[in-house]
Amino acid sequence: MPGSTPLFSPAQTLAPQGAAAMPRRLRRGYWGLVGLTLVFAAWLAWINWQRQDVTLRSTLRVETAFLADATSAYLDRYESVMSALGNDLLTRPELLAAPDQLQPLLQRYRALLGPDQALSINLSTADGQMFATTLPGQRRLPNFRNMPDIWPGIVQAGRTGGLEVGKAVYGPMLHRWVIPLRLIVKNAAGQPQLLIAVPVELNDFLERWRRSVAAAEYAMPGMSIALMRADGYLLARWPAPKTDDLPRFYSAKRQGELARAARHAPDGATSGVFSGRVDSDDIPRLGAWVRLPHYDVLVNMTVPRALIWRDFWRAYWPALTILALWLAVLTLAYRLVRKQAERDSAQLRDRSEIMYRLANQDSLTGLLNRRGMGEYLQRAHDRARDHGIGYALVLFDLDHFKLINDGFGHAAGDAVLQQVAHLLQTRVRKEDQVARWGGEEFLVLLPDSSLETAHATAEKLRELISHTRMSVGGAELRLTASFGVSAWEPGGPLTSAELLGQCDSALYNAKAGGRNRVKQFEGKSAQDYLQGFTLKRAIEDDRIRVAYQPLVSLADGQIMGFEALARLVAENGDVIAAGQFIDVANRLRLEHRIDSRVSKQVMARCSQRMEQTGTPMKYMINCSADFLSRPEDVQQLLDRAQHFCSTCAVDMTGKAKPMVIEITERQLIGDAEAVRQLVQPLIDFGFQLAVDDFGSGYSSYLYVLKLPVSYLKIEAELVREAAHSARAQAMVRSINSMAHELGILTIAEGIEDEATAEVMRRIGVDWGQGYYWGRPEIEA
Repeated sequence: MPGSTPLFSPAQTLAPQGAAAMPRRLRRGYWGLVGLTLVFAAWLAWINWQRQDVTLRSTLRVETAFLADATSAYLDRYESVMSALGNDLLTRPELLAAPDQLQPLLQRYRALLGPDQALSINLSTADGQMFATTLPGQRRLPNFRNMPDIWPGIVQAGRTGGLEVGKAVYGPMLHRWVIPLRLIVKNAAGQPQLLIAVPVELNDFLERWRRSVAAAEYAMPGMSIALMRADGYLLARWPAPKTDDLPRFYSAKRQGELARAARHAPDGATSGVFSGRVDSDDIPRLGAWVRLPHYDVLVNMTVPRALIWRDFWRAYWPALTILALWLAVLTLAYRLVRKQAERDSAQLRDRSEIMYRLANQDSLTGLLNRRGMGEYLQRAHDRARDHGIGYALVLFDLDHFKLINDGFGHAAGDAVLQQVAHLLQTRVRKEDQVARWGGEEFLVLLPDSSLETAHATAEKLRELISHTRMSVGGAELRLTASFGVSAWEPGGPLTSAELLGQCDSALYNAKAGGRNRVKQFEGKSAQDYLQGFTLKRAIEDDRIRVAYQPLVSLADGQIMGFEALARLVAENGDVIAAGQFIDVANRLRLEHRIDSRVSKQVMARCSQRMEQTGTPMKYMINCSADFLSRPEDVQQLLDRAQHFCSTCAVDMTGKAKPMVIEITERQLIGDAEAVRQLVQPLIDFGFQLAVDDFGSGYSSYLYVLKLPVSYLKIEAELVREAAHSARAQAMVRSINSMAHELGILTIAEGIEDEATAEVMRRIGVDWGQGYYWGRPEIEA
């Protein structure tokens, strides 16, 4: 790739140093030359030994960190699913008294974990008595308190409150060695209520690890990997321990060099290396360890120290040969030594480059991946800030790429991505960097460039892509791409992450504006991003809350439902209305994340009230175009709805669901058929549709004609005007009459007094909403 030079390689080691200066004259006799040769040989041997030692230690650190990441992700998934099960059981205590309903729930969660990984899910009370398990045929369930190998770990889990990785034990009901994962479920007062225990077979850990380090195993014979608790108990080891007394092996605390190195590590240290004998096989080993503090476990990898000797002699014997010829042919010997040293350095560089490519390059296109580009971007940002020069970013996305994957297959899609990557590599400057940013997105970094340069470059690339015939599944097609550009100006306050956010926002505007075009960020940069990052932190900290405002029948004054409105709870406790942050959320493409959190809370509230009252009420959820245009978010909404409906106290099969998706005409101006395709999956499931702000100046009767609208919300300003204007009343009456003829229920928004409510009642509007009946309130 043009301009690609490694910024950092995880396998960096000491480079071979130059040979000692050769004596210019042989003034001393034979013994002097022999002495110099021996000194030089010893010095070269020491350098070579240090190089091999550092190389091996560096490789062990990298491989162990990789295993630690995989193990942490593995345990994170178990903790997440087990916590979800605990929350489910706390919110639905009736399941604990209904085994016929509890078993399907446990089996569903076991399916989430993977039945071949999670051997069972066991539930017990806080005193250790097991009362439910997914194991078949268990008539009399044991009490964990009577199991000395298990009960102390349960007590520890209760104290820590997180996922506890137990000691390796022989499962009495499974008849095999397992690692028990345990989680105490506490009520709102912090008192233990339930214990969830999931036994995981040792072979599951070992098989995953073996696949992860297959390449390292080939390069480092005799390698072993292990998972050990912080208190010294071994959980899993590969290769498997060669012993007939497994109970003694797993019940004994490790006292070897690994345990001592971890125990005496400086406070806060999460990784380290060690050298010495380990308890497992009593062989002198060199190893590295990584601590996972959240789970109180250590991941380690060791290799026999003999590997250093092996690598040392492999690299050193040619030097010995050269040194043997030293006395006969001085010049030739010197050159051979130098070439050997260069060859060793080249091997180390090749190994380093291979590791760099694996970590920082996209395997399909050969371009930098997101991680690799991140290093270049940070270096470009630091250089620009230190030297007062600008740089620019070009982010683009292939339009309608999904059609290629769906119509021709993923292999054809991969071929298109490779062709686009080739175009970029041949058209950008040598100093520019190109990355596959994700999926069909590409990012170009332009050092020493301005916004005008970025815009011109993007236009050239756009024309190049649109005029290039791509070979797709035996046919030739022309593609287009949408571009977003941004630039860092000297002295600017933006970070590289904020600059990427500007690019992403500009790309979104390019797609929203019709695709196949170049857009630059048009927000109020500093203010937008101050609010945007505040909003993003609130989303990540789960400080988006729902305020409910009642929907009232104008005929009899009864509450028929609620509208769910997003509110942001600031860090100081202030509640911020959606009107103060929704525009920024729209520009920074955060609306879908807000809608997702609101819909989740509303469904939970609806399910809870159904259990309490047995009477369904309507809940109107505002869904942005940003949310509805993302198939994965719509599918997640449907999955949640299906889950809540399947466990609801009221059978809603074949009925319209309580959820009403509320769309605003301002966001959906365009092709009505395209809008219908966005909402069709929700309608098919039983959701209803409401059009908000009807009559606000953007009204399109075509939407009412084309979409299966069930509710029409008359815009608040028009409703308030109708309280004292005959013309406005005529307009509301016309909208109401049209809606009723189409079988659509009408709702008047913004009613703040009795006079307005009475006017709407006389006109015949069905429901009302406004401060007259109550302001939006967040439930405690």
